[in-house]
Order: sequence, then structure tokens, then C-alpha cells
Amino acid sequence: MNLSLTALLLIAIAITLYFLIKCRQEYRQLRKVRLDILQCSQDMYQTMAVGLYERFKQGEGRQEGKKENPLEFENFVARVMVNYYGGQAFVTGGSGDYGVDIEHNQQNGKYLGQVKCYAPDHLVPYEPIAIIHSQMNRQQAKGGYVVTTSDFTVHARKYAEGLNIMLINGPQLVALWLKGLEKAAKPYHYQKNKSESA
Repeated sequence: MNLSLTALLLIAIAITLYFLIKCRQEYRQLRKVRLDILQCSQDMYQTMAVGLYERFKQGEGRQEGKKENPLEFENFVARVMVNYYGGQAFVTGGSGDYGVDIEHNQQNGKYLGQVKCYAPDHLVPYEPIAIIHSQMNRQQAKGGYVVTTSDFTVHARKYAEGLNIMLINGPQLVALWLKGLEKAAKPYHYQKNKSESA
């Protein structure tokens, strides 16, 4: 009797080990697939960020005679921020704005933003962050953000630490844009004819 109980216990341990090993292998495979999907998403966001730059860039390599509105990118970013974070925003309109492109009033306070439509290899330095920080203090704003189609220098990221200023690079802007569109979308109930509503 003791021998059969020991044998059953060993068989149960062997089965448990088999399933644990199998689950671990499946977990590793799923994790690899997840990492592959994340990498594809990052590549897609990076590609879309380059597309935003191409759409909104000012003057670099554009055909002669084509006029561009320098406020287009600022308006686009303002819409993205409102769709994602809520509230109301307006574009300050250029000269006399002291470096603030967007004033964004959210439920918890005012946020100031500056946008930079830069090529992927043109990194944003620390100066725009310093300007936004100065204006946050001057206007008693809750926080701020600097948004770019490219990315930020190491010094810019270090400078922004602890200042309550979000640094939003190109791929992050695309992610906010797509998530904001999902949030802003309202379901539409399609009705074929009047009889269906009765």
C-alpha cells in the first residue's frame, strides 16, 4: 500500500512538473510574440511620426510658391491634446506669445505647450523646455508640454526632470493621436428605415 501511494505521488509530481514546464514554454513564446508586436507598433508609430513631419514641415524642400500656414501643426497638436486629455485648448497665434504655442485648460488647471515640427534627426534641445518652464511660473500654470515630431536631446530630458513638463516625441504623439481618436469617437447607431425605430 505504501509503495502504491509513493508511486501515485511520484506520478502526480511528474505530471505537475510536465505542465509547469509546458506552461513556462508557452509563456516564453507569448512573451516573444508580445515583444514582436510592441516592436512593430513602435516601428509603425515612428513611421507615422515621419509622416506627420512631412505633412506639417515648413519650407524644407517644398515646391516654390506653396504657402503653408505655420499654425497648422500647432492646431493639430492642440486637437490631439484635447481629444486625449480633455478640456479646452487654443493656439496662441505666433508673435507675442513668449514661446507658448498652446494654452490648454484641463479640469485640474492650465497647461502650456510648445510644438516643434522637426525632421527625425533634428533633436529638440533644452531651450524650449526652459521657455515653457519660465512661462509656467509666470502664468501660474499647473504644468506644460513640449511636443515634437522628432525626439529630445539627452540634456533636454535631464533638464525637464522634476519640472512637471511632459516631453512628447514623435511616436508618443502618434500614440496620443490614435488613442485620442478612440476616446473622441462616439458610437453611431445605424438605422435602415423608420420602421426599425418603432
